[in-house]
Amino acid sequence: MNVKLSFARFFRHCPHGHSRRTLLLAFTLTILGMPFTPAFSPPLVNHLLSEDTLTINIDCTQTSGTITPYAEINCGPLPIHYVKDGADLTEQYRNLGISCVRTHDFCGPTDVSEIFPRWNADPSLASSYNFTRSDRCITGIINAGCEVFYRLGESASDDPALREPPENFSKWAEICKHIVMHYNDGWNNGYHYNISYWEIWNEPDLSGFWNSTADEYYRLYHITATTLKEYNESLKIGGPCTSSIDNENFTEGFLRYVKTHNLPLDFFSWHLYADTPHDFFTASQKVRTMLDSYGFAECENINTEWNINILTPQRDKDNARNAAFTACTLTVFQDAAIDHAFRYRGTQDNNWLERLLGFDLGLFAYDGTYKTPALSYLAMHYMARDSPIRLATPPMDASKGITYLAGIAEDKANITVLITNFESEDTTCTLTITNLPWNGSYRAVHYLIDDRHHLEITGNETSLSNYTATFMLKRNTVQFIRLTNATSIPDEGPPVAPIPFLLRLRILDPFTRMLGILLLMLIFG
Repeated sequence: MNVKLSFARFFRHCPHGHSRRTLLLAFTLTILGMPFTPAFSPPLVNHLLSEDTLTINIDCTQTSGTITPYAEINCGPLPIHYVKDGADLTEQYRNLGISCVRTHDFCGPTDVSEIFPRWNADPSLASSYNFTRSDRCITGIINAGCEVFYRLGESASDDPALREPPENFSKWAEICKHIVMHYNDGWNNGYHYNISYWEIWNEPDLSGFWNSTADEYYRLYHITATTLKEYNESLKIGGPCTSSIDNENFTEGFLRYVKTHNLPLDFFSWHLYADTPHDFFTASQKVRTMLDSYGFAECENINTEWNINILTPQRDKDNARNAAFTACTLTVFQDAAIDHAFRYRGTQDNNWLERLLGFDLGLFAYDGTYKTPALSYLAMHYMARDSPIRLATPPMDASKGITYLAGIAEDKANITVLITNFESEDTTCTLTITNLPWNGSYRAVHYLIDDRHHLEITGNETSLSNYTATFMLKRNTVQFIRLTNATSIPDEGPPVAPIPFLLRLRILDPFTRMLGILLLMLIFG
C-alpha cells in the first residue's frame, strides 16, 4: 500500500476524536520516554473475582435464542490489486464462514471515481463507466459465497480531490443508481447479484474523507438515498458511517435531519477501534438507544469497521492477545443489540514499514497465511455451524475481561462452549454441563488458542456422565470445548504467520510510535 494511505488510516482510526492534539501529546511523552495512555483509554480490566475463580454451570435443557457468528469483514477475498504475489483468500473466507464483505479500501476498484472516471461524462451512457476491476472484486466476493455490502464513495487516499464532496450531488446520485443497476439489474453487461445494502460515503466526520461540513453530507445523503429508493424501494440504504459515535453532528444531528425530512434510513453505520471488547457493548447499546429515541426502532444498528485499538503494537494485532480480544468481542456482540459487525480487515499488503508501525490490521498475511486472531473466527464458525442454538449461561460482566458462550445442535449431536480471557488475571475455571442429551458415551474435546497453541487439541476423553472440568483460564487465551456423540470433531487450526523478531522487541515501541506520529504530522501538517 502507498505509505501515505497507511498513515491516513492510522490517523483516522485514533479512537474518539482523531485529534492532532492527541498525536502531539503522544509524541511529546514518547520523546520524554514516558508511556502514552490516551485519556479515552479505560484502565486495564480487573480480576473477575477476588479469589481468581470462575464457575460456569450449563443446563442443556435451558436455551436462549440462537448464536450469530458475525462473520462479516472489510475487503477481499481477492488480493489487493497492487500487491505482487498477493493471495486469493477465497478458501480461507469459506473456511471461516465469512458471510458478507464490505467494499471499502479496495483502493480503486468499487470506488465511484474509478467506475465513473470522467466527471464531465453523461451518467446515463454505458460508455461513461468502467466496471472492469470492480466487477472482478464483486464477483470474487460472490464466488466465495458471501453477500456484498456496498460502500458508495472512496477509499482512503492521499489524493485531496477524492476528499472533496462531489461537484453535483444529483449527478453523483445518478452515478450511484447506475452502479446499482449494473450489479442488480444487468445494466451495461452487468449482473443480477441482488445486493441489498448500500452505504453512502465513508467517515464524513473526518476531513481525510470529507473535506466539508456535516450539513453538506446531510444533503448528499438526502439526494442519494431518495434517488436510490425511487429506483428500487427494496434497497437498504444507510449511513452516516461515522468514525466516532461521540460526534453529535453525525449521530443525533444526522438523525434529526433524516427525521425532519422524512428520509429513508434502513441502517445506521458507525466505526470503533476499541481498547476492550466491552467498549463495543456500551457503544452499540448507546447507538440502539439513540435510534429508538428518534423513532428509528426498525433501523438496523451496523458497525462497519471494528478492531483492536490502532495504537497497539503490531505484535498485539497478530498474536493471542488479539485472538482473545476477537473471541471476547464476538461473544459480547451476542447481547449488544447490534445487527451486523464488519471486522477491518481481511486482506493486507506486504509493506514492511506499515507492519513496523503497527498499521497492519489484516486477519491474514499477504500470502494468505492465517494470523492468530483468525482462529477465533474459525472457532466461532465451528460453534455457529455445529451448535447454533444458544444455551443459557450464568450472568457475566464482560468489562472484567472474561466471557463465555454455549450452544447445542438442533439434533443434539454437539454441544460447544467458548470461554475467553482478555487481559484478566489467570483464573481457575470449573465448567459443569448437566442434562446432557445422550444416554451413552460421548467425547469431550478441549481446544486451546494461545501463543503456542493454534486452536489445537489439548484434551480428548470419553465420558458417560455429566461433564465437569477444572482448568486454568490463562490471560489472553481462548478455550473451545466440544462435547459430541458424533464420530467427527472440528479440525485443529492451521499454522499461523510467525511474528518477526523485530516486531517482538518491546524496546522499539516508543521509537516506532514516534516515527509514525512524526510522519503523520508531516503528511497532515
